Amino acid sequence: MSVPNQSRQPPRVLALLPYFIPSTILTVVKPLARLHRGGHIRANITLESHGSARQVERADVVVFTRNSEPEYGALLETAVSLGKPVIYDIDDNFFELPVFYPRERRHLTAERMQQLERYLRAASLVRVYSQPMHERATQFNPRVAVVDGPIDWSLVPESPPRRDPARVRIVYATSRFDDELAQLFMPDLRRVLETYADRVTVSFCGFDPPELRGRPEVEFRPFVANYDRFFRDFARAGFDIGLAPLRDDVFHRSKSNNKFREYAAARIAGVYSRVDVYTSCIDDGRTGMLVAQEPGAWYAALSRLIDDGSLRAKIQAQAYAAARARYGLEQMNAVWLEQIRALAGKTAVTTAPLVPRASRSDRAPAGSAVRAFRRAIYLLGAMRRYGLRATVNRIRRTAKDWRLLLRVKWQLHAPRLFFPPDRR
Repeated sequence: MSVPNQSRQPPRVLALLPYFIPSTILTVVKPLARLHRGGHIRANITLESHGSARQVERADVVVFTRNSEPEYGALLETAVSLGKPVIYDIDDNFFELPVFYPRERRHLTAERMQQLERYLRAASLVRVYSQPMHERATQFNPRVAVVDGPIDWSLVPESPPRRDPARVRIVYATSRFDDELAQLFMPDLRRVLETYADRVTVSFCGFDPPELRGRPEVEFRPFVANYDRFFRDFARAGFDIGLAPLRDDVFHRSKSNNKFREYAAARIAGVYSRVDVYTSCIDDGRTGMLVAQEPGAWYAALSRLIDDGSLRAKIQAQAYAAARARYGLEQMNAVWLEQIRALAGKTAVTTAPLVPRASRSDRAPAGSAVRAFRRAIYLLGAMRRYGLRATVNRIRRTAKDWRLLLRVKWQLHAPRLFFPPDRR
C-alpha cells in the first residue's frame, strides 16, 4: 500500500455498527482499524447505540454496516443533511429471509425494511459481497460495488497443522445454535459415521446436533464469540475435511463465500453445495468438492476424500494457495482506502430524499443506563446462583443480554484495535 500524502490530513471515518459479530469485525472493523494504525485514515468505530450527531458532523465519511434499526435512523439522516458521504456495507439479503431463521425475522418488520431501504437509497456507495445482492441493491441505488471478503492471515500458522494419521477429522463450523442447513448433509453424514466409524471423527463448532449426541466419534465445540480466538484455534486444529451446506435460493446465494475462505486458509479440503456462491470461486476437484443437493451426493464426496488421502492433501494445498493469492486484509484495505479517498471531501448525492423522521437526542435515553445496570446485576446474580457455564448458556438464548455483553466487550477492547500496547 502506498504511503499517504503527508501534506493532507487523512480522512476522518466514522463507522457505526449495529452489533459486534464476526462479519462486521472482518469486513469493517479490521480493515478500518489497520488503515487507522497505518496513518491512512483517522477512524472512529463504535456501536450505533453509542453514536451521536456530533460524531457524524466531525466525520468526512460515515460507514454503516448491516444497520436497519429505526431507532438509530437519525444518525443516517444527520449524515445526509450535512452532505456527508455514506458507505453502506451489507453481506446478507434481508429482503429474502427464509422462514426457518426465526431470530432474524425481526428484520422483516415494516419499520426495519423501510429503514434498510433508506440506507440503500441514501448511500454514496453500497458495498455487497455477491451478484444476487448486487442485483437487489441496484434497485435502490446505482452506486453499488461487489467486493471480496477477507482472511486475516495473521491468525493462520505458516506451516500446516499436525494431523492424526489414524483418523480423518471432519468439521462443520457455524455461529447458529440451531442450524437448519446441517440437515442438507445430515443423512449422508450419518451414513459416513456408520461406514467409517473407526476412521473418522466429526467436530461440530457452534452447533450441537441432538441426533448425534452421545456418539463417541462426534464432538461438540462451543461457539466462541471472539472471532480472532476462534479462527486462530480453528486454523491450528488439524481438521481434514470441512462441510459447507447452502440452499439454492436467493437468500443463501446472496451470501459471501466465507466458508471457502476459512476452510482454505485453515488447509481444509471443503465439500460445498453446488451454488454460485461457491462455483464462482472453487475449481471442482482441485480447490474443493462441489455437490448437488441430491441423496447420496454428500456421502460420495466425503467417502472419496476419506479414502483418497493424496486427493485430500492436494485439495488442501491448492485451496490454501488460491485463497492466499486472492483474499487478505491488505487487498481489502486497499479497496477500502480507494473508496474512502474517492468519497472524502465530496458532498453526498442521493437518488431520493429521505422522509423526515422525528428528532431524537444525540445521546441514548437516560433509561438505557438504568437498564444496563439492572442487567449487570441480573448477570452477577445468575452467575452466583447457576454458575458461570449455565449463565453463559442462558445468555446465548437471551438475545438482549447477549447483545449487552457484546456492547460492553466492544467498549472495553476497541482502543486496542487502534493503539498497540506499546503506544498506549
